[in-house]
Amino acid sequence: MKPPKLPAFLWELFQKLRRRGFPLTPDDYETLRQSLQAGFGWSSKEALRDLCNSLWAKSRQEQEILTALFNQLAPKNENWQLFLQAEKDFDADTTDSSKKEQHRDVQEHQEHEEIVTESGSGLPPISLKDVQLSERRFIFVPQFPLTYREVAQTWRRLRRPVRVGPPTELDVELTIARRCQQGIAASVVLKPRRRNVARLLLLVDRQGSMTAFHRFCEEVCTAIQQAGRLEETAIYYFHNVPAEGADEQVLERLSKELFPVLDEILPQITPLKTGYLYEDSDLLSPIGLEEVLQKYAADAFVVMISDAGAVRKFYNVVRLLDTISFIKALRAYTLNYVWLNPLPKSYWKDNTAAQIARHVPMFPLNREGIQQAVNVLRGHQYIIEKPL
Repeated sequence: MKPPKLPAFLWELFQKLRRRGFPLTPDDYETLRQSLQAGFGWSSKEALRDLCNSLWAKSRQEQEILTALFNQLAPKNENWQLFLQAEKDFDADTTDSSKKEQHRDVQEHQEHEEIVTESGSGLPPISLKDVQLSERRFIFVPQFPLTYREVAQTWRRLRRPVRVGPPTELDVELTIARRCQQGIAASVVLKPRRRNVARLLLLVDRQGSMTAFHRFCEEVCTAIQQAGRLEETAIYYFHNVPAEGADEQVLERLSKELFPVLDEILPQITPLKTGYLYEDSDLLSPIGLEEVLQKYAADAFVVMISDAGAVRKFYNVVRLLDTISFIKALRAYTLNYVWLNPLPKSYWKDNTAAQIARHVPMFPLNREGIQQAVNVLRGHQYIIEKPL
């Protein structure tokens, strides 16, 4: 028996998903075709939708988008059965296929009753003929500088593999050495599998100048936490600076300049461990800074997400002092830290962010920036102007 042909709307679904940022290739469409020819997804519309989700969607957000598009494009007949569908093959001319799709839509529209809404202002009634009412009329996709998939794929490269757990993996070298030593076919040698034990502490700036970036930062943090495949990811929040209250008496030793730098007094700046971070994004649940550093920063990776004063467009020497004091305290627990700034480098000039970037590895929160940040955390060399 000749295998059933693919429903015509699948190709349109495939194209719409690609326009929405799904990294799909013709091989992915061919995989769906082969799965259908093998007999999967033909029992009902829901079965085909689940098959598309399993092959093309890699996250909850992508599943939600795919499901909404599928429900819009699939035939609306409740008794619709895929194995009874007789559509043209997708290798045929696309123009003929689109004409047939339009003709079928017109027939379906004619079956709907005319919806009439009366206006209370004395205007003539408005006729909404041939209008399909669906549960979800619009599909809103966030247009952030980074997608969920890009963030997840980049942070999966942050690995610290260690062999832990029961021995389940064959150790070829030791097995050969044992057999050569004993001269008989001795039992094989097993070793534990490698597991990523990398831990990450995210410190996220909230409110104030960061309000415009809340949704973007939440998307990035969620992607790292859900799909980064790290052993542990802790997220804490702060406002403007992770710690406040550095000794400002050292500023009296600076020369009287309009925008003084702290190079000459860097050795005199003491680490700042006092202060509070917050467990919630609304900054309502404080927790001691030193407690967080001891629990999550020791021998871990630390990422700070903040505009570092770039939005304000002015230079704040006290904010710079507090930031450097905090970084000195952080260095007692780990040397693996970076700073991600949601603003591009062009906004860092002549403000506090430019000075912080002279002492801390700072990168813009975009695709190239997070790739460079992960490389630095993995140990790649990065030159900063004035290291602490």
